[in-house]
Amino acid sequence: MSLKTLPNPLSQPQRLALGEAGILYQLPAIRSPDPADSTLRFGLIADPQYADADPDVENNLYYRHGLCKLSSAISALNDLSLDFVATLGDLVDRHWSSYSELLPRYDALHHPHVAVIGNHDAQVISEHLAAHTPPLGLPKSYYHFRLSGYRFLVIDGNDISLYCNAGNGDDLQQAREQLDELIAQQQPQAQRWNGAVGEKQMAWIEQNLQQAQALGETVIVFGHYPLAPLKKHILWNGEVVADLLCRYQVRAYFAGHDHRGGYYRRGNTDFITLKGMLDGPDNVPFAVAELNGNRLIITGFGGEISRILPLSHSEPLHEVDSESRL
Repeated sequence: MSLKTLPNPLSQPQRLALGEAGILYQLPAIRSPDPADSTLRFGLIADPQYADADPDVENNLYYRHGLCKLSSAISALNDLSLDFVATLGDLVDRHWSSYSELLPRYDALHHPHVAVIGNHDAQVISEHLAAHTPPLGLPKSYYHFRLSGYRFLVIDGNDISLYCNAGNGDDLQQAREQLDELIAQQQPQAQRWNGAVGEKQMAWIEQNLQQAQALGETVIVFGHYPLAPLKKHILWNGEVVADLLCRYQVRAYFAGHDHRGGYYRRGNTDFITLKGMLDGPDNVPFAVAELNGNRLIITGFGGEISRILPLSHSEPLHEVDSESRL
């Protein structure tokens, strides 16, 4: 079985239109099917959200600082032995030109890079592609890759969203209908800047979970939008996706989007939301996750929370603030 697959490769017109930003839709260049040692170890970054724009001081958003913050985190992660680094979406905040300024910062990263497409990424990319004649649809960005004993799923919460354009067929109309229904139900996640996993992707997720279960693989999932608990930042159908992951006892789900960060546990599945790198003039939050046996250890830097998350409910959960780091 292939170690990694890309169900929705870019079309040639999409590839040409995206240029250097097309790298966000490539599979990570995993160097070996086996973890670097007996411990799986990977880095986590969320929401650099760079733009050449003045800060929104009232809301503590410092767009131009994203370049230096990202470089600082990459430099620190390069000093560690890691299997890969995942960016959990929103690499940029706005402007197509932001990618040409930000993406070269990743050239300094010594580890394979796993890219998740955030809502701000989706908006910028979709607007760029929609300007072509005929309009080019927002690409779907979900895929899996494997390391020995582990399966990683990257899911796409912009699959059915208002970021879809005329090139995406009926997806935009589906998104409008889903949002209208959630608004009528007064659901907190009924926000224009959220999205949903579509039926085709949902079937793909379950197929991967079934394959992993048959092979005895531990599953870890990455996405931009949180799935649980029920809050305004979760996917429109976050509860449905969370139910599916918990049914197959996925070990952990990592997300960004909600810059405050957060943690939730349901059954044997941990739902971890990373703090946004955009927030604040100085903090550089990121994390390193380690999985060895039954313990998932999150080491936080720059204000990110450190956590020790045992698989068994009989062991206590530990959390430590990391304000003293980086």
